[in-house]
Amino acid sequence: MRFALLGPVRAWRAGAELELGPPQQRLLLAVLLAGAGGPISLDELVDMLWEDNPPASAVNVIHRYVGALRRVFEPELAARATGSWLIRDGATYRLAVTPDSADLLEFRELAARARQHDAAGQSVDAVALFTQALRLWRGPCAHGIMASGRARTIFTKIDQECLTLVCEAADVALENGLGADVLQFLRQASSMDPFNEAIQSRLVLTLAATGNQAAALKTYETVRERLAEELGIDPGPELAAAFQRVLTPHEPAESRPQVVEPLVRPAQLPPDLPAFAGRRTELKYLQSLLPSADEPPRGLTTIALDGMPGAGKTTLAVHWAHTVADRFPDGQLYVNMRGFDPNGVALSAAEALRGFLDALGMPPERIPAGLDAQTGLYRSLLSQRRVLVLIDNVRDLEHVRPLLPGAAGCHVIVTSRNRLTGLVASEGAFLLTLDTLSIEDARETVLRRLGPERVSVEAEAVEELIELCGRLPLALAIVSARAAANPHFPLSAIIQKLKRGGGTLAGFRDGDAPDVRTVFSWSYRILSPDAARLFRLLSLHSGPATSLGGAASLIGLSQCETSDLLDELTRTRFLTEVSPGRFVAHDLIRTYAIELRNQYDSEADQHEALGRLLDYYLHTSHAATVILRPTQMPEPPMEARPGVVPETITSREDAMEWFAEERHVIGDLVKNSFPPYCWTLAITMQQFYQRRGLLHDWAATMSVGLAAATNARDDAGRAIMHRSLAGAMHYLGRSEDALEHLRRAEMLFNQLGWTTEHAFLDSNFGTVLARQGKHIEAIERHRHALTTYQEVGDRKGQAIALQSIGSSLAQLGNHDEALPIIRDAMAIYQAENDRGGEGDCWSTLGEIHHRLGDVEQATNCYKLAGEIYRELGNRSDEVEALILLGDILHETGSAAAADTAWRQALVIIEELRLPGADEVRAKIAG
Repeated sequence: MRFALLGPVRAWRAGAELELGPPQQRLLLAVLLAGAGGPISLDELVDMLWEDNPPASAVNVIHRYVGALRRVFEPELAARATGSWLIRDGATYRLAVTPDSADLLEFRELAARARQHDAAGQSVDAVALFTQALRLWRGPCAHGIMASGRARTIFTKIDQECLTLVCEAADVALENGLGADVLQFLRQASSMDPFNEAIQSRLVLTLAATGNQAAALKTYETVRERLAEELGIDPGPELAAAFQRVLTPHEPAESRPQVVEPLVRPAQLPPDLPAFAGRRTELKYLQSLLPSADEPPRGLTTIALDGMPGAGKTTLAVHWAHTVADRFPDGQLYVNMRGFDPNGVALSAAEALRGFLDALGMPPERIPAGLDAQTGLYRSLLSQRRVLVLIDNVRDLEHVRPLLPGAAGCHVIVTSRNRLTGLVASEGAFLLTLDTLSIEDARETVLRRLGPERVSVEAEAVEELIELCGRLPLALAIVSARAAANPHFPLSAIIQKLKRGGGTLAGFRDGDAPDVRTVFSWSYRILSPDAARLFRLLSLHSGPATSLGGAASLIGLSQCETSDLLDELTRTRFLTEVSPGRFVAHDLIRTYAIELRNQYDSEADQHEALGRLLDYYLHTSHAATVILRPTQMPEPPMEARPGVVPETITSREDAMEWFAEERHVIGDLVKNSFPPYCWTLAITMQQFYQRRGLLHDWAATMSVGLAAATNARDDAGRAIMHRSLAGAMHYLGRSEDALEHLRRAEMLFNQLGWTTEHAFLDSNFGTVLARQGKHIEAIERHRHALTTYQEVGDRKGQAIALQSIGSSLAQLGNHDEALPIIRDAMAIYQAENDRGGEGDCWSTLGEIHHRLGDVEQATNCYKLAGEIYRELGNRSDEVEALILLGDILHETGSAAAADTAWRQALVIIEELRLPGADEVRAKIAG
């Protein structure tokens, strides 16, 4: 494979050019190539393909493009296989390119080698390598591909990289009388960027150096006229100097730009924090954006550092700036823009600029009045200088844009609570979001502040303190400062003070210094009224993550309106979008939201919002349960409150995926909701728990539902919970407990007069009795159920009863009688499109054929059963099929295949904590 990005996007396999598909698919490939083999997140890819208006199916579209490109690169690739080129790591993609397969990487490798040769005094070899690199540059990066915003910025930066290399090559060539070698590249660059005076000045000098003085003067005149007519300016010093050298050829033509010493070398960085700890990953990333010490500047690099209030953005930025300050010989500039000042007195860009100009030694009388003129002067002063600029506490893009220098040797780091995606789109900035500290970094922070002796003596208290602070740097700093100020107090006393806050932030105050609540309030103050209300109401959602639908139901607005509000809360870092459409808040931020909710929202409003949230989950989970086609359909819930829009579930895959994402949330709502939501929500989870083999979660959730129904004296709820718990106990191997729950359910259904439940109860009793080996009693129960199912016309119920009867007959040795019954059940399941029931029949047929001595047929039946269970995500039944398959393979002497089947079963058993692990380990050991 060979890929080209420096010009039109192209690819070849074995020398034959490939058709790369529709425009957006080609854009995706271009973005991956621009990543130079590095990982790019799905969120970034969505941003670069659609900017601010991605469709709801954006992620699926990208997956489709990825699959199509993989098949283009490797036509023989199996379906869903990753292949060798387009690699997925978690939520990121990368193209596995090297300098041998991608022109951009080869270009950079050749450029680096050329610079090394130039530094070593091997100028002729350097020019040869420069020209070899520049021959790879066939036009504008990703030429012909429609891209705007962030993707276009990335391509433009690569073009600038090529233009910079042309200048470097021209400088070396001119010094060594090799101007003719680079002339074609200067002409190409000149046509691409006609206002680039650095390129134009070198073209003028090179034309003159190669004996074409007339062409040099004509080029200068053309550029001068263009600058005057279109920009209203005269040529700059560099181009004017080149013109003078052409006019006076006897003077030495010093082509390399001369660096003028700055008026003053500023050193404005705030002091570094002595107790700074951790953040190794972030520091490594920041360091990676700097060129190496012997590498020339790559262009202006801007880093936008964001994170929730109290995450330590300024601390990290200042610490890193101190570690690299010596790399910027012309100084360091710093300004606090006060973008989130509690008094609303932010520093304007004009005020900050005047401060920078003053720090650079510019006399006040020479500073122009207008902001644009000040920006121009500032950029002129930093031209061809290497200055580190730290712009702290920025509100938004317009707050910082005038402060960005234009010099390639400068490095800018911007901090903000808001995510400055606009800075990425317009300036090609790199984003870095600070999360809370890792456990290890949090321990190191406390250690640095309190000393190793105290930390080691009170190790358990340190862990609790870290947990209470939520690993938030500001909270850890406040609490550690309190502990350091009271060295004779045990940490347990500090912890008790935090807990006495009673679920508030009162314990995180520290004298006159900004406390956690105050710092949070600076961001809350700037929220729009609807975003502030949503922020408060989200604290009613006690689950680990909030979905877009759940948030919309809480506030009672459309998903489109709510999406805008969630974006606002995400930009201000009150929320983090952990996956598309799912949001989390730090524990301390949630505590702050609860305080505000109790202060501003009435109990009635809170109760109504929680009711909408519960309706959203109840109606969506009911719809998902219906799609999963349970044996017994749950009763439909009452009509949802106004403002609730449940999710649309259209397939089993959608249903299982939704339950997988929301199961912890629903489990938490079951524990904390009011009757009858707790047990009606609980029962909707049964199908998911059963199919995934989450038996302990099944039992725990239904136990909570049963307790709530019992406290509310709701006999219907109690009966439903008892029957569901019987199923969990059965699968957990606790047959007596299962029978006891069934007896209680039967008694309650009789009291309620719900005779329609008898058939299902008979089936449940029969299944448990069969597990106990009481097959005659089991058959009797199943025949009662079959009769009732036939009377009411329940075809699926009939199939369940027939399959169960056939299974028990087989266990009793009546194989000839059992076979036709199982086949009848199979026919009904297939007609009803019930794959789960079909899998049960294949498993039973496998057992019968095994007992009849037809090993080959039995093996095929178990394999089919296992495949169906795997397809449905029914992991508990998949385990049983794998164990039985392993048993029969072992009997036939296929020891390796049996070992594989048992080990696959053991992995699932251990993951889901299912019973039977010791028995399977014994089989493997044997």
